Amino acid sequence: LVGSVPLQVWEREALQDYHPLIGTPRGVKRLLNTYRLVRAGIPETDWKAFKGDGKESGEFRIVMLLLAAAAGYPAVAHGWFELMRKGEDFPALHKLWSAKSDHAWLRFRSLYDQTFVKETPDLTRELLCKWLDRVELFAF
Repeated sequence: LVGSVPLQVWEREALQDYHPLIGTPRGVKRLLNTYRLVRAGIPETDWKAFKGDGKESGEFRIVMLLLAAAAGYPAVAHGWFELMRKGEDFPALHKLWSAKSDHAWLRFRSLYDQTFVKETPDLTRELLCKWLDRVELFAF
């Protein structure tokens, strides 16, 4: 297909790690489509850092987490992204939402703490903002 972005095996396998955040088939489709859009814009010079080892390391993990949050919990993700941009406790991202107590935030935090806190590579503010900027172009 013209314009399609075929995913590598390692990408398809990694995307499965983020399924707990996606509650509907529509959310899965949104995650796949937005991931492809972000991935299509990766310059060749950034590909090595994006791919990493194709398993645990690589900036693709950051992109997948942010996009899965936006697809599965759009209202929470929008607020979470803002907290990450402004968080004084950076890079302890999982502590940023301690003041939030509504059901959606609590559910999201529980999923993140159980699943993704170990999946997300070490972040710097610059790296996080780089991907937040790109993800927000397509996610909202």
